[in-house]
Amino acid sequence: MPDHDEVSLASAQPEGFDRLLRGAIDVHVHGRPDISPGLPNRGSDFEVARLAHAYGMAGWVLKSHLWTTTDRARAVQDAMAGTGFQIHGSITLNPPAGGLEPAVVELAAAHGARVVFLPTWGSAADVGRGGYISTLLSRTAPSFERYATRNAITLLENGTLSGRARAVIDACRGLGLALATGHASIDESRAVAAYCAGIGQHLLITHPLHYTTDPTVLHEFVDMGAYLEFCNAPLVHPDAHLTIRDVSEALTAVGPERAILTTDVFSRWVPPEPECLRMFLEQLAYLGWSDEQIATMVSTNPRTFLGVPA
Repeated sequence: MPDHDEVSLASAQPEGFDRLLRGAIDVHVHGRPDISPGLPNRGSDFEVARLAHAYGMAGWVLKSHLWTTTDRARAVQDAMAGTGFQIHGSITLNPPAGGLEPAVVELAAAHGARVVFLPTWGSAADVGRGGYISTLLSRTAPSFERYATRNAITLLENGTLSGRARAVIDACRGLGLALATGHASIDESRAVAAYCAGIGQHLLITHPLHYTTDPTVLHEFVDMGAYLEFCNAPLVHPDAHLTIRDVSEALTAVGPERAILTTDVFSRWVPPEPECLRMFLEQLAYLGWSDEQIATMVSTNPRTFLGVPA
């Protein structure tokens, strides 16, 4: 009988549990802590990375709503040396990180960032709807709501993409970084996608099912060359309004060729990211998606988006 410390979630899985995760890269992983140590969402970055490797995954992108993740990504990468597992750092351009500043993008890139997320809770669109992350941050910082309102970031000026937003995207293009839309509105995302299409910038539209109940609308982003993210987090939240069948319907509408599957899980009530991703993929397989289609969405497309070799 093995000791308790020797028992892992991977070893308790059925034979072939990793078949859909081999080579997968999750481009939306929240580390611990993210909001604060008082809101633990899983185990340590290193231990969950070890589990992901045991699940057959090839890597992930560490994301934070507050700070750049380049240092923690480098520390976990050093600890995973020799495994082939890759951890990519990122920066989210919320107010504490500097907002829409090309210099911030340049500094993050110099420090090893691979992905730039446009504002999440710091976007005017998210502030206007009182987003979930803002609710959590308000519990940590009593003055947060006033701070977020005072510093809310919009990507548009008079209905067109602002000069500052264009400068940030230009910086990403010049440095070869991948870009994601964060919690932008659908109009902001359209403007970002159109500009990225014009300059050849890799773009991921995050949380697209928050925009519309008609997934055929999302095909306009595919037509502009953007990738669409479909994540597991909204499916497992107690207040979830989406189901796995909603995701499957959206994937049918837009096709797997420009879709990327991620976790984005953020809470104590879910397993670590590798298991959440396994559940997500197994459910899609149950609904009829082939192994090849799933590999496209969880391995091939993330690599192309990140600009890393197969």
